[in-house]
Amino acid sequence: MRAWLQTGFGGPEVRRLTEVAAPAPADDEVTVRMLAVALNRLDVLQRREPVIPGMTVPHVAGMDLIGEVVAAGAADDLLGAVVLIDPVVSCGRCELCLAETPTYCEAFQTIGSTRDGGMAELVTVPARNCTVVDVATDDSDSLARLAAVPVAGATAWRGLLGAGGLRAGETVVIPGAGSGLGAAGIQIALAHGADVIALVSGPAKKTRAEQSGARLVIDRTATDDWVAEVLGATDGRGADLVWDHVGGRFLGQALRATRAGGRVVLSGTTDGLDTELHLPDLYQRGRSIIGHGSYSRADMAAAVAAFGTGRFEVVIDSVWGFEQLPEAEARLESDAFFGKIVVLGPSFSTSTAPERKDAA
Repeated sequence: MRAWLQTGFGGPEVRRLTEVAAPAPADDEVTVRMLAVALNRLDVLQRREPVIPGMTVPHVAGMDLIGEVVAAGAADDLLGAVVLIDPVVSCGRCELCLAETPTYCEAFQTIGSTRDGGMAELVTVPARNCTVVDVATDDSDSLARLAAVPVAGATAWRGLLGAGGLRAGETVVIPGAGSGLGAAGIQIALAHGADVIALVSGPAKKTRAEQSGARLVIDRTATDDWVAEVLGATDGRGADLVWDHVGGRFLGQALRATRAGGRVVLSGTTDGLDTELHLPDLYQRGRSIIGHGSYSRADMAAAVAAFGTGRFEVVIDSVWGFEQLPEAEARLESDAFFGKIVVLGPSFSTSTAPERKDAA
């Protein structure tokens, strides 16, 4: 089979379309023919360097995927089904798994990071990670939309509701409104009665984000101090919650943007793994920094139900052919996208395949 195989760390040249052996499913696994895979920041970050412990090369990336089950170990009842994949793999038996915290399991792996993912014609995944969805194998629009759900949807659900405890009437700051994660978070927050202040980078993204329903959209490239703008918009009080899926230096700014007794949920580190804090901003004002923690199977199911059934819109930036993965990845690295970037499976790579759909 063909796979976009990563053989080192660096630029796009370390990932090549390569013939590799087809995987065979273990007793508790199925083999999935990839129909669509959505890109995530981690795909680029771990291509550049080994940011996730346990991730090694050669490696096939791709966390967000949907496909058709073409082979099975013991779970042959899934044969022929179209399934959406939860990328979190755990033993399912230990105390931590039974407590619905699978990412704390000692056997924890991530499809597309610490085990091979969906940037290939075929991928093996645990049968228990599959959610059967009612979509045709040639419905590229629905497949692209569903592939974009798992990581962004479950992360936003957990960060805002599970870890953050967001309540109706609270003011929340959501950065990266042009990303799939930010767009999902805005919809979840609004649906739960929150007042949303969104952050973007650039005037084009600001224009798009202003259609999201957020009360205020701040362009971080057009201001020297987005924190001051948040304080001004809240009459000096600050936000109840800042959802930080950025990390790096943003964390210290997020603290200053919250009210006394407010909270920051840290869900990601796309801007860096290290930070500096002015500690009085934390303890003198009684603010809290909350680690995102493990999302549960229930969080994933809720996100799939909300976004997969059309209750919420899945914001798609563009859709690419399987052989166009380098161009799709360049789009992600350009930071000019708005929404999720999706690569279709090889079955769409024909003269009748849908053309690239660019929403920007």
